[in-house]
Amino acid sequence: MITKFNTLYLETTRNCNLACKYCSTGSNKRNDYKDLPKGIIINRILEPAYDLGTRLVNFSGGEFLLRKDAFELISYGINKGFNLALASNGILLNDEVLKIIKEIAGNRIIISLGINSFDDLNAETRNQEFNKTLEILERIEKYSLRANISVTIGKFNYKSFSKTLKEIENLKLPFNRIPFVPRSCNLCKDLMFDKQTLKDYFHPELIKYFNGQVSYTPYFLPTDVYEKFSGQDLEKDQIPINPPVGCWVGAYYAINPEGDVSPCPMFLDHVNAGNVIDTPLADILYKSELFLKITDRKNLEGKCGNCKYTYTCGGCRVMAYYYTGNPFAEDPTCFINELSEKELNKKEKQTIKTFKNYLRMAKFGKIYNDKNSL
Repeated sequence: MITKFNTLYLETTRNCNLACKYCSTGSNKRNDYKDLPKGIIINRILEPAYDLGTRLVNFSGGEFLLRKDAFELISYGINKGFNLALASNGILLNDEVLKIIKEIAGNRIIISLGINSFDDLNAETRNQEFNKTLEILERIEKYSLRANISVTIGKFNYKSFSKTLKEIENLKLPFNRIPFVPRSCNLCKDLMFDKQTLKDYFHPELIKYFNGQVSYTPYFLPTDVYEKFSGQDLEKDQIPINPPVGCWVGAYYAINPEGDVSPCPMFLDHVNAGNVIDTPLADILYKSELFLKITDRKNLEGKCGNCKYTYTCGGCRVMAYYYTGNPFAEDPTCFINELSEKELNKKEKQTIKTFKNYLRMAKFGKIYNDKNSL
């Protein structure tokens, strides 16, 4: 069964071998950060996470592979029964490392690399030329390991976004979009996309692709269509988890390198509900005021709490927070009120088509159970 909090984004270190100026964790190769010991990660995070129904863990950083016990954590995760993802800048993914990962995890791991644009600007935003990342992807393919591309979107790449997704499609890879926010990089809000940029550039492209994990907003999927395929009663459940769509808060959660737990990776270091070192993970996820409130969409404010797509979209809680200071506010980047009825109907039809295609990928990724087989 797919449950709430099925996916954990786990930042295991702030140490990194790059110093990307847009880095959300503030990682810097010139600093030396103290990592949580493996024992705490296993006993205070991974063990209770599995007991609570988490089945996909994304090991991230910083650069996860800088941890001396990285392979031990991968091995533990696989033996425990998790499916794994590994977010990396790829520099350490040489043949020897990939061979070890393949031997440990087989096909139960997906390696995520970042490309923000297929042009010279990628080196500015990712601190690495895109061609180097493509070489790493070829090496990953040589070992028959699965790969994913993460694209951070903001004012720095809206003009190239259409080309970027076409290039990813040509590579036949899934992708996920990450909204740029000034989490830990000390850059101003001006780099975040706004309503107009989202409406004119990002959303028209995202709505075309089913392999983008459908983790974007606004998401124009009628509740009855979702319930037909998911088997969920969204009035009762409040959040879509089979599979996750729109805002994934409640379907996944995140933990930073110090053990703070948050509803979303981009909230980390700002909006946290407790720390696993002194509070059991179950209490944080199921008893803390923040998680109880944010996983009940009746608590959403403004148009996000009174929308025909509240249960399948929910608005981006992160964009609401960084623009207004309130994670429950309406999403200020949503442009639904600016669409004519004809325009909205067209986008709804596009969304339904993309969603149906997405179900096949979600089933393969084990974040969807066909209701007929439940």
